[in-house]
Amino acid sequence: MSTWDRNWGCRVDIDGTNRGWDVAVLQNQKLRISILVGKGCDVIEVLYKPLDMDITPRTGRGLRRRDEVLSAPWSEFGSFLDQYEGGWQEILPHGGQPGTYLGATFAQHGESSRLPWRVSVVEDSPDRVEIACTARLSIMPFHVEKRFSLARTDATLTMSSTITNEADVHLPLMAGHHLAFGSPFVGPGGHIELPDGTTFSAHNATVFKTGRRSDGNSGLWPEMTGQDGLSIDMRDLPERQTRSDLHYLKPPEGWYTLTGADRSMQVRVEWDINTQPYLWFWQEFGAGKTYPWWGMEYLVGLEPWTSAAGTGLADAVAAGTAAHLKPGESMATALSIHINEGNNQK
Repeated sequence: MSTWDRNWGCRVDIDGTNRGWDVAVLQNQKLRISILVGKGCDVIEVLYKPLDMDITPRTGRGLRRRDEVLSAPWSEFGSFLDQYEGGWQEILPHGGQPGTYLGATFAQHGESSRLPWRVSVVEDSPDRVEIACTARLSIMPFHVEKRFSLARTDATLTMSSTITNEADVHLPLMAGHHLAFGSPFVGPGGHIELPDGTTFSAHNATVFKTGRRSDGNSGLWPEMTGQDGLSIDMRDLPERQTRSDLHYLKPPEGWYTLTGADRSMQVRVEWDINTQPYLWFWQEFGAGKTYPWWGMEYLVGLEPWTSAAGTGLADAVAAGTAAHLKPGESMATALSIHINEGNNQK
């Protein structure tokens, strides 16, 4: 039976559009996944059907029409932030604020999240569907293949990426899964769990115009000291208007759980910690009253990365945290997201 004819079991449609963007949609009994292949391969929907709950955030800007985005002015920050609809992005080869490396100039979060990707169906059966999305970067010559799959009855999305150096020279890179969560899934009262022994360090660049939550010191998860000298349990998501911050976590195992405020649903993320040993813990709780948030957003990012800090590829190379690929060499990352009702998942 043709892909577009089957309306039961697993199914996949790679011929859809959303506000002018090419979109691929994967579904099974419990999940509907929408992937913006026309823009960065952004995952813009992970809908858990039994509770009608999408765990990906949608910012106040929303998903803008393709013709609006193409006509918008380019800027170092705005090329990513002005078009950030929420969702999840694949970021490489440069992470964080704009910067340069060996003559290459990078805007915020590099290049991959702004490109159109090609998509093809790898498997299409009632029991399992899988697609492959590919992009070839131009600023640095990396080829990326990203695969998404669903099995028939599991509330689990699996993603894997293979990054290949097509240059004739050895190249460094930063690679991250820009996973963010927001309303209606998380808000004040939400809860994060990480493996025992997780350590953290604070982002040390001056980007928090209204002040920051942390005193800037390193420590052991989950106890952080705030700017007022009081202890904060980072596992518990705070009230709106709490100051923003960014920390770099190093867990001993590649997993975390995030539970919604009403405890109706929990998300467990697992990834290959050998390839991506850092977890960027990005927090925007509504206190940012200037560009780009304007006090509108409550967002939590828990992002597996190859590297830290988030000040660009040149700094990651200098700090010894950048990944490195020889000519023709590839690097693979893998990640899964499982949704569980209630608060029983360990």
